[in-house]
Amino acid sequence: MAKIKNVSPLGDLSVPALGLTVKAGDVVEVTDEAAALLLEQTENWAAADQAAASMIQTPAAPDAPAAE
Repeated sequence: MAKIKNVSPLGDLSVPALGLTVKAGDVVEVTDEAAALLLEQTENWAAADQAAASMIQTPAAPDAPAAE
């Protein structure tokens, strides 16, 4: 389980797939799978514990140009 925080500028968020409405600024505990998906919405959700933070995908570095 992981904790995520509603940081949406729109306020409360409804998450029908989880049967939840999360008030602005609130932290909720969700499954790791749900956290991973919701954290892709960076304008709406932020990691609120280490478990969630470890799920955040960082952009891969561009491949170095091939030496010629």
